Amino acid sequence: MYEDPGEFVERPMPPPFMFACRDCVRWLLRLARTWDAPEGCFWEQLQVARHIATDHPEDVPPQHLEDCELCDEYARRDDGDAALVWAQHRARDLFMPPSIARLL
Repeated sequence: MYEDPGEFVERPMPPPFMFACRDCVRWLLRLARTWDAPEGCFWEQLQVARHIATDHPEDVPPQHLEDCELCDEYARRDDGDAALVWAQHRARDLFMPPSIARLL
């Protein structure tokens, strides 16, 4: 299941900490420039999420408690890679619409 980010979907306003961080701003601008690109903005989404998970771990939202099969799957895994990917999954809620953010 894939939702085209170019379709009209209301995007959340990123939280203030992202505007105070030079790297967050840089990645958000790259994401904004590629949002409607024919090749998509998948790489930019991943870069923003990875940056938040590694440089702002205290700002990563908590586990999705309802209607998120991915959180259930990540919670069952105990390796370091799964924890980082799970943090990236949750971080996407900060800057992507939920219908797109929860696909990864």
